[in-house]
Amino acid sequence: MITIFNRRELIVTYDLNVQAEIRDKLALHKIDYVINPAQITLNINRCAAEYKFYVRKVDYEQALAVIYNKA
Repeated sequence: MITIFNRRELIVTYDLNVQAEIRDKLALHKIDYVINPAQITLNINRCAAEYKFYVRKVDYEQALAVIYNKA
């Protein structure tokens, strides 16, 4: 179980396709993760959803390797 006390922010993305790719990679390697509820960011020209991924602190290094294809 991932809680606020044992988690670490892994990555933030505004791209839905990247979000799906990261979810797939983490699930494939059986790394538990939590995505914050999408927050809508508004600027003058567009609106974007922000996706923050969190993993357990003990899984952080492995998760980085997985999402950056080093595992």
